Amino acid sequence: MIADKRILIAGAGPVGMISGYYLARQGIPVTIFDSAPATRPDHRASTVHPSTLDMLNDLGVTERLFSQGLKSEVFQFRDRYDDRIVAEFDYGIIADETDHPFALQVEQHKVINATCDLASALPDFNLLRPYTVTGATQDDDGVEVTVTNPTGEEEKHSGRFLIAADGGRSIIRKELGIDFPGFTWAERFIIATTKFDFGRPENGNHRYRNYVAHPKQWCALIKVAGDDMTGLWRILIPAQGDESDEVVSSEEWVQNIFTECLPYNPPYEIIHRNLYNVHQRVAETFEKGRIVLAGDSAHVNNPLGGMGMNGGIHDGINIAEKLVRIWRGEGDATALLPQYDRQRRTMAIKYVQAQSIANKEILQESDMEVRRKKLDALGAIAADRDRCHDYLMKSSLIAMVREANATP
Repeated sequence: MIADKRILIAGAGPVGMISGYYLARQGIPVTIFDSAPATRPDHRASTVHPSTLDMLNDLGVTERLFSQGLKSEVFQFRDRYDDRIVAEFDYGIIADETDHPFALQVEQHKVINATCDLASALPDFNLLRPYTVTGATQDDDGVEVTVTNPTGEEEKHSGRFLIAADGGRSIIRKELGIDFPGFTWAERFIIATTKFDFGRPENGNHRYRNYVAHPKQWCALIKVAGDDMTGLWRILIPAQGDESDEVVSSEEWVQNIFTECLPYNPPYEIIHRNLYNVHQRVAETFEKGRIVLAGDSAHVNNPLGGMGMNGGIHDGINIAEKLVRIWRGEGDATALLPQYDRQRRTMAIKYVQAQSIANKEILQESDMEVRRKKLDALGAIAADRDRCHDYLMKSSLIAMVREANATP
């Protein structure tokens, strides 16, 4: 195969867009394919951690996001059963470790669009949409992807390497025969949004990020700026019964659970609601030949703690850095691509999967004695500065980045 002198990327989500921008910024030609005609403004990830803000700052993205999001300097764990604040974590404790001692509550589509605006000004950046990737092949010299163009015709595009950032149902991962072991959570998750202000003292005085434990009906409450910047509150609710998807996604069901979890001034005006299944999976390898997996195509997890988008962005920047070195003859693909797998796959299991699972287990624990011990232990961590520092280093993924970078 005589490959075009460029890197191909499947998927223009945050991972594909940021890795593509990174490469084009280094003068490496990039073509990104995405099946959607435009970035979907749907309710997906919304928390950008300090570690990610540090990375994006080097690319000029962070500054653009500040005006579109909300700085979350603290976050809370609450116990609705005992009506108490269990723990409050203050990012100021790790101000000595990061230039951004806060999380930024900014919606995923804003991250994508801010990066795309910067990338589109570069001569080596090419975004094709709606182009659906349907397959990929490779040999020792390059890769070739098959895509369906906007007119429904099949096209072939070649390049030196391919980043598969095409989501949890990745066509490319399946084509490569890479296993995706893990499990699917028994309950479905619902995200519902309202403009009602839960941050006011009379409405619970919630922070921008709140994780609310309860033995039967836990929830998470997150504030984002919204497209109009007037504020929008999202509640994440598990649907644990046998009701049909139609029932649990109905206005009535969502309103009832919303009111049960947040009984401040119902009924609430529900602006948006979305039902989906949640998986915890990590691919058996993140690289095969000249093709690498990044983001959801490589690992998926529950949304508690904001690990998914951040971990994916870290994947994208890590592999982009390595492809730059390979492109310039400063490193060999046979060494650097396996190193990417060692660095990012190991960290996905140790940090992203472990933290998101631990967050969910704390919130949903139903054994009253066990849940009390878990919640009290979390409170003890928050009250001890050294232990809190360690907790924040892990939950903000700073420790993960440093350990990954130190992995040979």
